[in-house]
Amino acid sequence: MTTGWRKTGLAVLTAAALFGAGQAVLNPSHVGAQTPTPISATPIPSGVPAAGGPATLSATGIGQVPGDAVVSTGGALNMSIEERSKGTDVQGAVKVVQERIAKVRAALIAAGVPSSAIVVQGFNVGPSYGYAYPPMLAVDPAATGGAAGGSAGAPTPSIAPMRPLPPPIPTEYQVNAQLMVDANSPEQLATAMRVAIENGATNVNSYTKGGPGNPTPPDAAKLAPAIKQATEQANAMAKASAQAAGVTLGDISSIAVLTPTPSYGGGPGPVPTVAWQVQVRVTYALK
Repeated sequence: MTTGWRKTGLAVLTAAALFGAGQAVLNPSHVGAQTPTPISATPIPSGVPAAGGPATLSATGIGQVPGDAVVSTGGALNMSIEERSKGTDVQGAVKVVQERIAKVRAALIAAGVPSSAIVVQGFNVGPSYGYAYPPMLAVDPAATGGAAGGSAGAPTPSIAPMRPLPPPIPTEYQVNAQLMVDANSPEQLATAMRVAIENGATNVNSYTKGGPGNPTPPDAAKLAPAIKQATEQANAMAKASAQAAGVTLGDISSIAVLTPTPSYGGGPGPVPTVAWQVQVRVTYALK
């Protein structure tokens, strides 16, 4: 009995190797007082019939839905408009930034970007601080010995008492505005970036919209050929496995179509694609 099961296991492993894209699992019925452990190309999944139940053989086939190009629907620009005040004239710096925002907005609209797609996302004003340090040296007239300055005839410097540092005070202001431009195509995105830079925007960067993200599975019409391909492959694997194991296939006891899974890859040039993989698991009773 042990030798027979080793031969059967080798046959199933051989069939699985020949059809590497799928799986084949043989579940034996209860034989005598002991049921040998089944040998298969993959671990036996949960739900295997208990000892004494009907013998079955399961095979899994794989079908492919060809990839479609993932086309970006546009993108967005983030940019900054900055100005430092002259001294503490913060109102002057704010006015300069507002004028630059108006200039960039007008140039973008002239380039075809809708006004509603240009949004001021932030406007920040921040001070830069400094200290007014007290003098460290002073001349003490009492220590000079009179107008002649003592025997040398020159004033003698003395260290002034240390004074506590005053609190920091604003020395200038940094004004910064952040703009976001929503472009409806890669071409508009590139144009908006060029126009923004030419009109004084800094820290200009972009990100695309669309892309793989969470792709929607194909409809039934596109999935049908892949399901057929996977089912035929599972059937061929089951027949080969049964022949190798020396058993005869009976009726189909169950068919399970698993949820399609996406597969990303490169398309022509830099365009990404998303394909779909379908798995069909067919279980046969054994005669």
